[in-house]
Amino acid sequence: MSSKGNSQYRVLVSGHRNPDIDSLASAAALAELRRRQGNSSITALCPGVLPDRAAALFRRFHLKPPVSCNDVYTRIRDVIATVPTIHSGTTLLDAVGMLRESGRPRLPVADRDGRFLGMLSSLALLSELLGVGRDAGNSLTGRRIRTSLRLIQRVLEAEELTGFDQDSPQEFEVYVAAMSLDSFEEHLPRGNNRELAVIVGDRPEIHLRALNRRLRLLIVTGNRPVEPLILESAARDGVSILQTKLDSATVIRRLKFSVPVECSGIALPELVLAPEDRLRDVRNRILNQPEDVIPVVDADGIFCGAVFKSVCSNPPPFRMILVDHNELDQSLPGVEEIPVIEVVDHHRIGMMPTAVPIRFTGDVVGSTCTLVAAMYRSSGESLSADMAGLLLGGIVSDTLLLKSPTTADLDRRMCEWLEKASGVTGAELMEELMRIDSPLASKPAAEVIGQDRKDYTEGRFHFALAQVEESNLELLHQRKAELAGEMCRAMERDKLDFFGLLVTDAVRECSELLMTGSPEVLRNLPYVRLDDGLWSLPGVLSRKKQLLPQVIAIIAALEGN
Repeated sequence: MSSKGNSQYRVLVSGHRNPDIDSLASAAALAELRRRQGNSSITALCPGVLPDRAAALFRRFHLKPPVSCNDVYTRIRDVIATVPTIHSGTTLLDAVGMLRESGRPRLPVADRDGRFLGMLSSLALLSELLGVGRDAGNSLTGRRIRTSLRLIQRVLEAEELTGFDQDSPQEFEVYVAAMSLDSFEEHLPRGNNRELAVIVGDRPEIHLRALNRRLRLLIVTGNRPVEPLILESAARDGVSILQTKLDSATVIRRLKFSVPVECSGIALPELVLAPEDRLRDVRNRILNQPEDVIPVVDADGIFCGAVFKSVCSNPPPFRMILVDHNELDQSLPGVEEIPVIEVVDHHRIGMMPTAVPIRFTGDVVGSTCTLVAAMYRSSGESLSADMAGLLLGGIVSDTLLLKSPTTADLDRRMCEWLEKASGVTGAELMEELMRIDSPLASKPAAEVIGQDRKDYTEGRFHFALAQVEESNLELLHQRKAELAGEMCRAMERDKLDFFGLLVTDAVRECSELLMTGSPEVLRNLPYVRLDDGLWSLPGVLSRKKQLLPQVIAIIAALEGN
């Protein structure tokens, strides 16, 4: 269990697949108990869809049901990290500064709306800027840059003496006036003067000659003064003049870094992850990347964060508490990758050994909610009326109002205590739950056999046993063929040897069993056969304590022969 204030991992509390009221109520109540005891980062889960009766019980007591999920695999969104983001419009000078300060080999670039544009890498940037042999291009040794007057002014720390259309990006062709007047005139190219940017010192004759060309930009270095006549002429002819304290050599170097980062040759990386990607599926691709800092982008193209290679060797960001089961094949997919730190259960012990000691609460009772209620009572934690009602509903549903042969004295004592705390009786709750639509009357066959299904492995046999509560067993007879067909499809899909559906009438205290699959197992069932694949089980109310032990005994006898 994480200590108070420990934010290294989140704790997930989950019951078995195809959850029932007992598993969901115990998960929610145990999560609340552990939260009170100092673990603020804890979440109760509902494997799959919340059953109707469970949903009604949570509504009845104004409690939020566990969060529905289909697996607990670690996903990229669970290990995502925040990294500095370079936004479009940032100068390359500032972007390089961000790279240096971050200590990362590359950083993401996004537009102002958060849309991912690419990655700025130190190595890629160096390769781009040192494009020797491309003097006519945008390399560090070339003359051309694409930027705006505003960005040039920023990187040169310059004062604007005259300025026109400062924010529009455009191509500039840069020249330095470091020669005689005649040579300077020959030095400047003929063509589009509105792309010319000339770096000058304090020579008025060069200023005038440049203005005659009506160029786009004049950069005066060393904070040299500019005569009023030059300023008037520049203002009249639409020539922008910037005055900077920097010398000409520094200006030349910095101009290349006035380019907005989105124009600096950034590219989409080879690997871009999505938040919903499973870490196990992309682990090798992450490790095989030549660079760290893998971007994460959602379906709308919005940059969400980054993943570092170290996540592939870090422990999972979750810890698991199992309630109402302890066998991993009954739990949510992905549990096998997460350390289990606690179990609260009333079934047989079938879990794998753990690497370290864990907290295990188990007893021979009819409901996991009984154990959780006893934990509240023994810890001295107060129990709200609503939470008491929820736990009471879990007990009466799992013990069939204390009529199931699994019912123990502790179940009865906790029921009495919870009735006083909640102000409602178990009988009232059971009546409310039974009024909710019967599964055989309202649900498709796949949902009937999957709603409370548990899978088992015993010897060489893999099988499933499902159970539903029903006040009208005639509905089972009417839907027998449909249900059996769905069970056969589940057997083929999940590679099962046989599948049983126990339909229980709690009022009349009897059940009927629909089973299909292994002939040798079906042949040895010690029950009265009603029809092909259908047996009567008077007095049988519990899958766990009555049906499952009988099935295991049959398997043991078959394997002993």
